This record gives sequence, structure tokens and C-alpha cells, in this order.
Amino acid sequence: MNRVEQLRRLQMIDFALQEAALFLNSHPDDENALQYYKKFQQFRKQAACDYQECFGPLTNRDNNANTWQYIDGPWPWESEA
Repeated sequence: MNRVEQLRRLQMIDFALQEAALFLNSHPDDENALQYYKKFQQFRKQAACDYQECFGPLTNRDNNANTWQYIDGPWPWESEA
């Protein structure tokens, strides 16, 4: 997957996580929804790891290098899409 495809994958997973969280706000005892949320948390973690291996940190909080690599990637207004 290229950079744009990986970012879109992350966006889709983030959307699913947010929707599940909103549902859980009104249905906190729904075990299926909680399992869905936990599954998508793992998807998010793996997708973020995959992206960062190829393209560097997603946010400044993800910059774990000895240099400030976060600024090396394209800025949001420099989108490839």
C-alpha cells in the first residue's frame, strides 16, 4: 500500500472506533460492541505501526527518534490526493 492508502485505512479504522465508542456510551453493557471496539483497537495499533515503519511518525507524539523526524513528511496541505 502507498502512503495515501495507508492513511485512508487508518481513517476508516478511526471512524469505526469512534462510532463504536459512541455506541458504547449509550450501551455500556453490550459485550459484542465492546469486543468490536477492542478488535478495532488492535487493527488501529497494527495499521499505525505499518504506516510508521514505511513513512515515519503519524503525529509528534509518535516521534521516538533521536532527531525530530516528524517534520520530514508532507504537511497536511501538501496532500498527494
